[in-house]
Amino acid sequence: MLTLYHQGSSVCAAKVRIVLHEKRAEWTGEIVDVLRGEQFQDWYLALNPNAVVPTLVDDGRPIVESTVICEYLDDILPAPPLRSADAYDLAAMRIWTKRIDERLHPMTSVLTYSASHRHTILDNNTPEQVEAIIEETRDPVKRQRKREWIELGIEAPSARAAVAEFEKTLADMEAALSRTPWLAGDAYSLADVGMTPYVNRLSMMGMEGFWNGRPNVEGWFARVRDRASFLPALIDAVPDDLTASLATYGARSWPRVEEMLETLRAD
Repeated sequence: MLTLYHQGSSVCAAKVRIVLHEKRAEWTGEIVDVLRGEQFQDWYLALNPNAVVPTLVDDGRPIVESTVICEYLDDILPAPPLRSADAYDLAAMRIWTKRIDERLHPMTSVLTYSASHRHTILDNNTPEQVEAIIEETRDPVKRQRKREWIELGIEAPSARAAVAEFEKTLADMEAALSRTPWLAGDAYSLADVGMTPYVNRLSMMGMEGFWNGRPNVEGWFARVRDRASFLPALIDAVPDDLTASLATYGARSWPRVEEMLETLRAD
């Protein structure tokens, strides 16, 4: 039996849930409340020393790293295949998944926090409580970045870098999708699986304007949303209060993000 330790709002966990639903796999889910620090408890660290979600356990054996988990599932559950038999398309798929892990994922945390989560913190805590939230981050570099996200929001240097990274990614997606219907060829693959939670995060924050004037990305996302895996993996799994806060606070930040996009596109 497959057991997935995950959390509803995690984009990395969403990738794995998509694959499980695409494969129509039998699996059970165990929620790890990362907002309450359950990922740091000894029982979970024994499964995943990195203290992050997701972790897949197959017959008592844990597998970590969402991209690795997705490929593992495609190995043990070969139908329908999510990796091409064509070597070129397979390489293209891996370039996309590598890019997501190394470049886009870190910037998603930045954009989500600076555009949405900061408002939840500022609107629901006293200045003293906000300071305590900042100080609870032990690493001094991460603590300073968290302070910038909360105090400066979308004006934080790393937040502006996140907007630029998403803009570049969507531009490259538009170009790739002008050649083939899916990101890595003619068939839906792990490249599309991997990108879906990140584009959906923009959508949940009311930032669909990232793909204004990009009909190929718009069409791709429409096809993704029509897949049977989309609702259970990406919408139903997210807590209602988080869905509401992303929509409310993302919309509050969008006008400034839109200004940044116009500047980037004019350069």
